[in-house]
Amino acid sequence: MTVWIQSPFDNLPAEGYRKQRYWLMAEAFAAAGHKVVYFTAGFNHVAKAPRALAEGADVSGISTVVVPVPAYSANVSVRRAFSHVVYARRLKAAALKLAASEPAASPGLVVSATPTLGAAESMMGLARRFGAKFVLDVQDAWPETFGRLLPKCLGRAGNALLVPMRIVARRLYREADAVTGVSERYRGICGREDYRLFYHGIESARPAVVRPQPDRERTRLVYIGNLGEGYDLDTVAGALALDPRLTLDVAGSGPREASFRQTVERLGLGGRVRLHGYLGADELRGLLADCDIGVIPMRDDSWVGLPYKLGDYLAAALPVVSSLHGECGALIGKFGLGATYDFGSPESAAAAIRGLARHGAVSLPDCLRAETIYPAYAGFAMSV
Repeated sequence: MTVWIQSPFDNLPAEGYRKQRYWLMAEAFAAAGHKVVYFTAGFNHVAKAPRALAEGADVSGISTVVVPVPAYSANVSVRRAFSHVVYARRLKAAALKLAASEPAASPGLVVSATPTLGAAESMMGLARRFGAKFVLDVQDAWPETFGRLLPKCLGRAGNALLVPMRIVARRLYREADAVTGVSERYRGICGREDYRLFYHGIESARPAVVRPQPDRERTRLVYIGNLGEGYDLDTVAGALALDPRLTLDVAGSGPREASFRQTVERLGLGGRVRLHGYLGADELRGLLADCDIGVIPMRDDSWVGLPYKLGDYLAAALPVVSSLHGECGALIGKFGLGATYDFGSPESAAAAIRGLARHGAVSLPDCLRAETIYPAYAGFAMSV
């Protein structure tokens, strides 16, 4: 059978970063003997730069279709919304062109990530056109994630802005042949009793990470990703101010970078906080290997059930300090992956970090292993 998989945001292996959810999923379908076509956007959401990649067959035997889209610089912006609209339209056109030129490439199964809602809607329409089954995989809850970012002064007007997205999301949840997702939290959002949970899978069959013995004189924290409204690095900086043995490396950028730099300067942390910007794959691996603890500074109302950052840190054998309670916090506690602190409390963060200062490397639990999760996902999707 031919399987189409769509995700605009995940890194591609050719970009040098670790394989993420949808490529690992594609490999599982290919390993089961299916022909796989992987659709993605031609703009790297994390690095905020075009993907310098051509379409074609990857070494894994997965055919890749890279859809050109306009660039954007901010995660919450009109430009980003426009880019996603263009992606949904061009995605549909690219898929139809492929099916017309290669009849054997027409799908029997379509798996689409959400977000984005528009791209998922395009893929569901394509599945219906070709008589294929359609599986919707919820990686992040839209529009719920945006709801908390709208200015409170907008009141009901702000909620009204999200109504079109809610209509599309509800239709996707209702009409998909199956709905899966990365968090149990999303079961209530989609309203499907038959919702199936599949955590983000992390490759365990990777080169072993040999972590150095923890330095008793310092603890080196690391944060990777966007410096946006959803992330509270100011509290982490406050923990550094309370404990002179802590340092922080930040690999990323975003709209709150200038504000965070001001916080660092105000607290006198210039010598203990290093902002690297977005790093290349080799540089990022080197940084993670040199650090002691990964930081997930997110609030519980972010609607993120299980963030990719957890996988990035665990793939580097780093223990994690996180302000996400609920499902993420339960996993961290149950499997000894790190500690959870109270959002907005430097004292709580500092105490959690102290408890992890000599934690050492972490072991990956079976429930988060890609080798377990994605073959099971492929088997489930094929049975829909």
